[in-house]
Amino acid sequence: MSHRSILSCLGLGILLAMSAWGQHHSMTGNDYDDGPGGGDPNTSPGCAGVEAKITIRGTGLSFSPSVVTVDPGQPVCWTWSDTAYEHTIKADDGSFTSGPPASQNTFQRTFNTPGTFGYYCQVHGSPTGGMRGTVIVRGGGGGGGEGHGTLEMSPNSYTVDENAGSLTVVVQRTGGSDGSASVKFATGNGSAKVNKDFTRRSGTLSWGSGDQDPKTIEVPIRNDSSREGDETFTIKLSKASGAGLGSSTATVTIHDDDSSGCASSFAAPTQVQARGQSDSEIRLTWAAEPSAASEIRVERRLPGAPFREVGSVAAGVGSFTDSGLPAGTVFQYRVRAVGTDGGAAFSDIVAGATDGAAAPCDETRAACLGGGRFEALVEWHRSPVDRQTGRIFLPEAPNSGLFASSSSAEPQLLVNVHDGCGVNGHYWLSLATASDLEVTVRVRDTLTGKTWAYFNPAGRVPAPVRDVEAFASCD
Repeated sequence: MSHRSILSCLGLGILLAMSAWGQHHSMTGNDYDDGPGGGDPNTSPGCAGVEAKITIRGTGLSFSPSVVTVDPGQPVCWTWSDTAYEHTIKADDGSFTSGPPASQNTFQRTFNTPGTFGYYCQVHGSPTGGMRGTVIVRGGGGGGGEGHGTLEMSPNSYTVDENAGSLTVVVQRTGGSDGSASVKFATGNGSAKVNKDFTRRSGTLSWGSGDQDPKTIEVPIRNDSSREGDETFTIKLSKASGAGLGSSTATVTIHDDDSSGCASSFAAPTQVQARGQSDSEIRLTWAAEPSAASEIRVERRLPGAPFREVGSVAAGVGSFTDSGLPAGTVFQYRVRAVGTDGGAAFSDIVAGATDGAAAPCDETRAACLGGGRFEALVEWHRSPVDRQTGRIFLPEAPNSGLFASSSSAEPQLLVNVHDGCGVNGHYWLSLATASDLEVTVRVRDTLTGKTWAYFNPAGRVPAPVRDVEAFASCD
């Protein structure tokens, strides 16, 4: 790379950081709002006198209760203080917000329209998972003549503190209410265990003709004194009658509330990496493991979907190969150590991709770098249905591309490919961003199909990335 190219990239990086900092205060989505909006005026301190009250506990990362049911015209109030973290309240549809993150706050909103309203903490959650909750306003039933409707989970992921006592899961009937309908439900094992971490539940939910109000499932959550990482289980719907069956599985994450009171050696594995090995395999590697670990468990998901455990290896192995995967697909992974004293926290989420097709760069949707040798795609995830990307070509720096979260936004991310074949027999890849939006980056070698992937979760500004072993395809 010439001195001119290096200086150009450094200049672009500085501009990128300044641009992204400014957008942090002006964009919607997962960026924090400048002030509260859509709430009631003159909220009483600590939600005094409000029946539907939602709190956040000191070290917890969940709302308590996570689901409240009210009548039209009844206010709902959120309050928290003396917490270990800063939090926000924001509606899934952006209709209300408590403002920027704060370690203590009180926010109230009166709901006048029947329906189901999701919300989340912008620091620790999203419209699809993490720290989120639901407000159900009664009276949403529709008359006949609409069709039988669909029964489905809403939302399909929950996070609950171990000491919460119980979890309320919501099942909706949408798109019609002709005739009666019912659906069976049952909890299922994951890394969380029945009668140790939660109580098994099963049964049937029923709706009468014209009834379109949401129904709820109460699952008792069991507390213990063991130090362990986050654990998951599922709740599944089956055998729907009188209506269709939509999203049928919800994943519940139980967040441990126990602490040793001092720095624990049972930490998450570090330096986790995921690299494609073929068109059907991805290999994970990690560095340090806690000395008390007996095995390492691996979880996988498609972007936006729940995590599922896909395998485990004995402590000290340091790697795991995930096989039988579809070609040209990006997956996200996390790992944790497990021992006789429980499990460690999960590692950071990393992305890996199976090899794609050896085909020319698609100039209609990607940035074509290095004379078209490499195809770079960047995707911001504002919600499951709102995934945006934009790109800017740099004729003076043909190995680099700037990306924005939409075609009208300012550049927020820089990708650079460098020919390091003469140094270590690899093409190098660098990435820099100052945005805290959730983002997935995918770079494909058009001659070999080898694909490099990167993921950053919402609410975190990552350090610059420089991978000098990104593509071993110099021949």
